[in-house]
Amino acid sequence: MIVHKLLSTRSDLYVSQGQISGGCATHAAAAALTILGIINNPSQISARRCEPNARRFWQQMKDVYADGLSLVELSERLDALDFGLKITHLAGAHRRMLDFTLAAVQDGHPVILSFAQLHRPRHHHAVLASGISGRLTGRRFEPSAILITDSSESHPGIGPHNARLEFSPDAKRERTDPYVTAQDKERVSLTDCVSLRLTGSKRPDLKPP
Repeated sequence: MIVHKLLSTRSDLYVSQGQISGGCATHAAAAALTILGIINNPSQISARRCEPNARRFWQQMKDVYADGLSLVELSERLDALDFGLKITHLAGAHRRMLDFTLAAVQDGHPVILSFAQLHRPRHHHAVLASGISGRLTGRRFEPSAILITDSSESHPGIGPHNARLEFSPDAKRERTDPYVTAQDKERVSLTDCVSLRLTGSKRPDLKPP
């Protein structure tokens, strides 16, 4: 039995980069804040009459949206907004990033990931990890993919996910894993990640069945 464990089922979680004319980290962060209920609509953060939290977020990010920013700088800017978040940044080997992301998402915390394509090691792209796909064997859930909301890919349609990072639970020494979209499949290497958690908040809806 294939099981998807989702942080959100909202189709408006996806925002095309063209809607904000900006970098991937800004889009991933806006989607993460939407999951946490801090802003309501990630596509409206630059609108003239957007909600107060969205306006504050956009004011913090708009000077870097065109050029992008590192996840370290993203963490600092999110922390300065004082949204009541515990922000954890981690950098390191691919498998360490994967294990950290799996644990965070299963606990209900969205994770912003940065990865490099195997054939473009100096080009980094930020996406949002907002769910996990896997197989349910009896009462045991075995994850096999991280579900991704990627603002550079085509609109996902009725759901929030338009890409996935596949992996084998047994491949502990892998330095790359397949990144699958509607149009392509390539190997990528995770470089760093940022998890966001509401202070004193815990979402129980992602616990294994």
